[in-house]
Amino acid sequence: MDTATAIPANQASEKKIDKPRNFLDIRDFSHEELLYIIELTEKIKKGELDVTKVLSNKHFGLLFGSASTRTRVSFQVGIRQMGGFAEHLSTADLQLSNHENIKDTSAVLGRFLDGLIVRLYDMDQYGQGRENLKLISRYANIPIISALDDKDHPCQVMADLFTLKEKFGPEYKKKKLVFTWAYAERQKSPGVPHSMLSAASMLGMNVTFAHPKGFDLDKEYVEYAQAKIGASGGHLSFSNDLMEASENADVIYAKSWKAMYIPKEEEYKLRNKVRPYWTVSERHFKVANKGALFMNCLPIIRGEQATTEVIDRPDSILYDEAENRLHAQKAILYHLYKQ
Repeated sequence: MDTATAIPANQASEKKIDKPRNFLDIRDFSHEELLYIIELTEKIKKGELDVTKVLSNKHFGLLFGSASTRTRVSFQVGIRQMGGFAEHLSTADLQLSNHENIKDTSAVLGRFLDGLIVRLYDMDQYGQGRENLKLISRYANIPIISALDDKDHPCQVMADLFTLKEKFGPEYKKKKLVFTWAYAERQKSPGVPHSMLSAASMLGMNVTFAHPKGFDLDKEYVEYAQAKIGASGGHLSFSNDLMEASENADVIYAKSWKAMYIPKEEEYKLRNKVRPYWTVSERHFKVANKGALFMNCLPIIRGEQATTEVIDRPDSILYDEAENRLHAQKAILYHLYKQ
């Protein structure tokens, strides 16, 4: 993988950070780089770092194969605020819809563009979305940023990490974060929990993943996190009881994801069976710490992943979390493109 060099603003004369060309997987980055991107996000949001010309005269495509609100709009706005140009490219409008080979599409787009933000995944073919991103990267030969695939959503989690630091300060890693599966009618990618699992284990966070039996996360990510958490000084646990997991929580983060190890028909039966126990409600916050925050990466259907009462509670920060997508993604772009 090609690498470039970035210099933290507060360590310009001391240290250089090697970074991968793309932004596809949290695990491609170091502990120091994640902290650096969080620091960049804070500087950008506060207006302490001028990024208005970093992408001057650079052209980006947003290659999306599924619906998007926050990811699409935040990237379009962010790129323009950094001096670049952003064009939404729906796969339905491209020759991909007529079965053009992804290699040919990628090779041509790479001749036109300076970068691609890509959202591609198929809930029935776990892992194919990631393979497609790798193919695009190989043949386009320009930086590729994941806007969610079937394995990771690194941009969302970088915004989440910054949001936690923004709310709790430097002690955010010690706060108990409960990241829980929550009911949703439609299948959703496990990208966010996988990226959070990787980041939390690398940064030494205190996190509990809760999910019903049958909705286990990818073993590859779990084993990676278990290998990392000891050295980072964090705490990682798993629970099949949301009430138990919620005890003394400082944050409850609700997110649905598909089951990866059981058939689709069986999953839907199980999903509906466990719904009463896996919709986040006020009863979960009654056993959490006072002032515990509620997070969700949106979109959320009220009454599914969480009740309206929880979504609208004073300590719900899902809109702050959504806003921070803009700032975090500008930090990622700065990290990848600032020379």
